[in-house]
Amino acid sequence: MRCPALLFSVLLLACDAEAPKAEPAKAEPVKVEPVKAEPVPVTPTKPAPDAKEACAKIVVVAWQGAEGTEETVKRDEATAKSEAETLREKLIGGVALEVLATTSDEPKTRAKAGAMGTYEREKWPEKYAAIKDAVFALQVGEVSAAVKLPHGYVVAQRCAVEKIHSRHILVRYKGAKNAEAAIKRDAKAARKLADKVHTEATAAGADFAALAKKYSEDGSAERGGDLGSVGRGMFAPAFEAAAFALKAGETSVVVETDFGFHIIQRVE
Repeated sequence: MRCPALLFSVLLLACDAEAPKAEPAKAEPVKVEPVKAEPVPVTPTKPAPDAKEACAKIVVVAWQGAEGTEETVKRDEATAKSEAETLREKLIGGVALEVLATTSDEPKTRAKAGAMGTYEREKWPEKYAAIKDAVFALQVGEVSAAVKLPHGYVVAQRCAVEKIHSRHILVRYKGAKNAEAAIKRDAKAARKLADKVHTEATAAGADFAALAKKYSEDGSAERGGDLGSVGRGMFAPAFEAAAFALKAGETSVVVETDFGFHIIQRVE
């Protein structure tokens, strides 16, 4: 009979219709951890060296026959170069240039503990033109390679620019450096006059500029003894030591140099 089969089919369809539909599986949210960027190490950079003005100290190693060489120099050029390179290594190793300058073959800078001076690029002395670019490329404290100049191999060290504004009164004596022929007093008489001027200059209310115009035997006299702002290495050693030791407004004791006797005042 067909009825039971039909009934079975109807029941089957009914069962299918009543069966619950399967829900789609819900994906669990994925937790994403933030990526921590590793810090990138920064290499500190050196400040750019001053391109306008530089202070330099030097040691000179000459050879026999070099320009202006002292008679005591007997080494040949190859030996001079080798010795200059050795001095450079000592400087890099921490030996003070002032110590090595005592053996320098250039009398002028040797007398100033190696100080060549402080100069603007445009006013760099022609004698040291060959080391100008080398010095301006250095940081303060750094040392150049040994550079050949007509008067010897030069090793330079850049120094910090330090300036002082000062004025002075100069009393000369016969035979002093740059003393005019008209000056007839001897060193003893010059010192006596310098002491007198010093007493006047250090008296309460003294006008230093007026005294410089009255007594000073130097080209700065007409400016009241004003020497302007000058960097280290430019003055005679005794003058420089005394001037830089002063505080603004102070006046030095009488200072003797090859030029005569100075009374120095530091300007504000």
